[in-house]
Parts: sequence; structure tokens; C-alpha cells
Amino acid sequence: MTETIPILREILRQKGFRSALILIFNSLSWYFPLFFLFTDALNQLQLGYTQTIIIFGFHYLAVASSAFLGNHIAEKIGRNKLLALWIMLGVFASVFLLFLSVSNLPVIYAVSILLGFSLGLGFPSCLAYFGENSSAQRKGLIGGIAFALIFLAITFVGVLSTVTDFTISIIGFSLWRFVGLVLFSFSKTEESHIQTKISYTNIIRERSFLLYFLPWLIFCVVNFIQTPFFDTQLQQQYMGSNLSYMISLGEFGIGAVSMLICGYLADRFGRKRLIIAAFGMMGVGYALLSFASQNPLVFYSYVVLDGTAWGIFFLMFLLLIWEDLAQSRIKNRYYLIGIMPFIISSYISPIVRPFIGDIPLFSAFSLASSFSSWLSYL
Repeated sequence: MTETIPILREILRQKGFRSALILIFNSLSWYFPLFFLFTDALNQLQLGYTQTIIIFGFHYLAVASSAFLGNHIAEKIGRNKLLALWIMLGVFASVFLLFLSVSNLPVIYAVSILLGFSLGLGFPSCLAYFGENSSAQRKGLIGGIAFALIFLAITFVGVLSTVTDFTISIIGFSLWRFVGLVLFSFSKTEESHIQTKISYTNIIRERSFLLYFLPWLIFCVVNFIQTPFFDTQLQQQYMGSNLSYMISLGEFGIGAVSMLICGYLADRFGRKRLIIAAFGMMGVGYALLSFASQNPLVFYSYVVLDGTAWGIFFLMFLLLIWEDLAQSRIKNRYYLIGIMPFIISSYISPIVRPFIGDIPLFSAFSLASSFSSWLSYL
């Protein structure tokens, strides 16, 4: 790795990379802890299953629809203007969360939709911006380092928000997003207009795209179906009602280490082997839970396997794969379709959560293990 250090220094001197790193670091370390805080605040309002599902439904619909809208706007007015607008919307959405303390349904719906738009509108463009400004020679390593820093920041901010007053936390998130706007405004670079246009339909028809997209889609659906089993049926046994939140933060930390290592390995051995290894880890983790979920060692072994695998998945399916497949074509569209399985499937967990009590853990995790193992052979 000694030859890597001079390359990293050279990349860090590039204004485009610094701008892209600032953008993606600020965006992801802002949204994910803020969404956890929003979810926790929503749960404390105790609105009931139907209202909660509708609220989350509006949120994920806003994320998905605004992602398509954002791509369209970026192609009309330019990506830099779209990204600046996106960050400003994030500042406004953060401040608006202060009104969640009032149990007013129209306000809660508005907050949910605004938060969805503040992620989706510029998310594909943000990922494409970072991908384009990363060195092709060490893209895996560069992406791994950047995402590792982001995951560590998410873990730190998430933990900090648990011991901080809600109002102070929201003010902090608003200021952090505003800082991102200022830094991006001073560091943004000129846009490239030489990319070849390609329709969404043609992207979906590409065999190379489908070979990665379909396993990713199937896995996301299976994962988010079984997530409530892990969060609900095991949390009371080990860590109480805060298990889901604390475990999520812990897995972000594990994922950061995973990304750092796997980013380097991705450049040496390719993307496919690491993705297969990640599917295999999830299969083993689900299998362990299906047979011995009452064993604390098995429980924490699964947490490590899950965090490691998701570190690989985030690095590969949020950054590297779609950049590799897009080549000189419009990358925003590849990223948009590529992130849809994760965004849309996330809505499955709150829907199935109330109905899992009568299903044995063995059945749920055995099925998930079978699917993950099968995907590793595709």
C-alpha cells in the first residue's frame, strides 16, 4: 500500500475531489442521524399503526419521486444549481422538525414529506458528483476511506443526539447542513457536459446492469422483511427498547471499518467477489440466528456480520458499481435506479412490524438465510 499514499495526496490536492468529499460527507452525516431522530420522535407521539404507516409512506414516496424530479432539474439547470437548492432545502427541513413536538398531523405529514425531498432531490446527483471526481485508479480505496469517515460521523452524531435535548439537536443539524451549503458554494467546480445521454429504459435493459441490480433488489426486499424480527423480538431480550437505534449506530461503526478494508480489496480483486462474500456473510448470520437466537454470542456475531456486509453493500451499491457501469454516460440516471431498491424496500419494515409476533424466529431467519445464500451463487 506504500504506492497508494502519494496517490491519495495527489487526489486530495484536487479541488473537485475536495468539493465532492465535502458534499457527500455533509449530506450523509446529516440525513441518517436526523432520520433516526425523526423516527424516534414519531414513535414517542404514539400515533398508531395506520397513521405511522401513512406518514412513512409519504416520506418514502417523496424520496423516490423527488429523486426523479431532481435528475430532471439537474439536466435542465445544471447539477451545481440543483445541489445548492437541495442543501438549502435540507436546512429548511431540519428547522421544520422543531414543530414535531406539537401533535399536529398536517405538520407531521409536511415534515415527513420535506425530509423525503431533502434526501431524494439531490441524492443521485451527489453520488454521481463524488464518483466523477474520484480517481479511477483507486476508486474503491478512495470511496472506502470517504464512506468510512461518513459512517464514523454518523455513529458519533447519532450517539451525541441521544444525550442531547431534541431542540438543541435540531438546531445542530440545521447549522451543520448550512455549513455544508457554504463549503460547497466556495469549492464547487465546473460541470462536465460531455456525458452521453441514455434513457432509463435502456439502462434497465442492459445485461450487465441487471446482473447487479436484480440480486440487490431481491436482497433489499428480504432484508427489510426480516429486520423487524431482529429489532422487535430480540431487542427486549438483550438491550431493551433502545436496541434498534443503538445497534444501528453500532453497525455504522462496524461498517466504517469494513469499507476501509474492502475499498482497498475492491481495487485489487474486483467488485463481484466482495459482493458475493457480503451475501455469504448475511446468509451465515441469518442461519446462526435461526438456530440459536437465544445465544448472546450468536446475537453479537450477527451484528458484526451484518455491519460488515452492509459496509460492503453501501460502498458497492451506493457508489462503485453504478459508476463503473455508467462509464461516459449520464451517471445520475444509473445512480437513481441503483439506489431505488434500498429506498423503496426500507418502507417494508414499518408495514410488516405489527404482524411478526406470531411467526417463529426460526422460520423468518431460515428463509432469509436461504435467499442470501442463493444470491451468493448468482
